[in-house]
Amino acid sequence: MRLLIPALLALTFVGCSCQRNVDDNGGDGTAPPAQAQTPETTAAPSAAQLRAQALEQRRNDAYTDAVGTLHLYLQRVGAGDQDAADKFWGYQRMPRGNEESNLRALRNLRGLRIQNQTPEPLDQEPVPELLRIPVDLRATLENGENRRYTGWYRLRRNQVEQRWELTGVLVAAKLQ
Repeated sequence: MRLLIPALLALTFVGCSCQRNVDDNGGDGTAPPAQAQTPETTAAPSAAQLRAQALEQRRNDAYTDAVGTLHLYLQRVGAGDQDAADKFWGYQRMPRGNEESNLRALRNLRGLRIQNQTPEPLDQEPVPELLRIPVDLRATLENGENRRYTGWYRLRRNQVEQRWELTGVLVAAKLQ
């Protein structure tokens, strides 16, 4: 027994070469696999990218404001409030009856559905000052009759009053 105890103590300290080491996390002691190198995805945008983003935001805001102005105008027309609708026009100009296919003359209007396409810039400015907005209008009269109008409205940015105003229109009744 005397020989057995020193031998056991020696094996305890020396260990066996076939024994695997276990790390503190329960792994097998092997080195973790190397992490794949990836490009930095959270890189800060450059000054040029920030300027381009700001310009794009200003352009989108201009489109949104112009479309909003057109929708407000058409809502006033649909409500029969000609005086309020007239204030959306620039140059003290009002549309002639044939330019809007007598849309403003409808008196028994129950509803007006307004759909527009993306505004089309008519100038070369980075943030457009002149736009044409294609529209598709569906008017429902009190007697249930439906009418459809298609065409466009032209708007310009009034720099003095900082608002969009209508300058031209070509809307025609579409036969169904």
